[in-house]
Amino acid sequence: MIGRGLTAALLLAAAQTAVAATAVEEASTLLQQGQLDQALKKLDAQLKSQPQDAQARFLRGLVLVRLNRSAEAVKMFADLTRDYPQLPEPYNNLAVLYAQQGDYEKARDALEAALATHPSYATAHENLGDIYAALAGAAYNRALSLDGANQGVRSKLALIGQLDGQGSTSVATAPTISTPPPAAAVPASVPPASTVPAPPPSAPAAAAPTVDAATAASVTSVINAWAAAWSSQDLNAYFATYSPSFVPEGGLGRSAWEAQRRDRISRAKSIQVKALNPVFSRLAADRLSVSFNQSYVSDSFSDSTQKTLELQQAGSSWLIAREYSR
Repeated sequence: MIGRGLTAALLLAAAQTAVAATAVEEASTLLQQGQLDQALKKLDAQLKSQPQDAQARFLRGLVLVRLNRSAEAVKMFADLTRDYPQLPEPYNNLAVLYAQQGDYEKARDALEAALATHPSYATAHENLGDIYAALAGAAYNRALSLDGANQGVRSKLALIGQLDGQGSTSVATAPTISTPPPAAAVPASVPPASTVPAPPPSAPAAAAPTVDAATAASVTSVINAWAAAWSSQDLNAYFATYSPSFVPEGGLGRSAWEAQRRDRISRAKSIQVKALNPVFSRLAADRLSVSFNQSYVSDSFSDSTQKTLELQQAGSSWLIAREYSR
């Protein structure tokens, strides 16, 4: 039974991947043709069924930029940098939007993050140069406002203007928005049946603070309790591991999500869930994430997926504040 369930899962994954690729390709064509509303509808439909489809999310960000819906585009690319920190393109495009808003410090930080993940990313290097020129121009303008007779500052402003190519130092040349990264660079929402997902790249040397052994043990006990409650179909214990501030992925409300989970968990005759090889990352003083391989086996279905839980400290324990799969 398990073997048949696994085969069905692999076939379903392959079919979902093919559908996702087709939807993204069609939306990309619509974007190139300037049919922005149709492209957005296509992508929204794709993300409704596969909310973690990275390519669809990235392309949706580009459509929002073209529609001048900058605030939504910023959120889209910011979410991508959070969910796929190994990809440089979302950081670059986030920097472009920050620069357009005049927030050059945020733009600089985003580009430096892009280069931390991809040091040879030429577009980010060029854009970072533009951002530094804009920051320099702003600083020189401030200096000139305080000392209008300073000819040295005026000469430097003139030089910045030549670099900008417009004779003006107030605004740097707008960096170019990246096109969607190649498929191989963006993790799909469901990996193809014939491949094994590669492990995430190692964290850079300047990574966030590590999680100490005592905290890791406390969080591990919560994850084990979560898996045990799911396995025993103890719904009260299962939902007790989630924070009151938990927001489901995919736009579902909390009540709708709980109803959906109750139906799916109760429907199975037997369930066995295991959280294997957890990796801990500190997000903030009171928040961390745990990524692990989730093994799920029921009487009619089985699969293995990469799951990430973000937990918020609640007194001496931890509660799940966010949950998603890659």
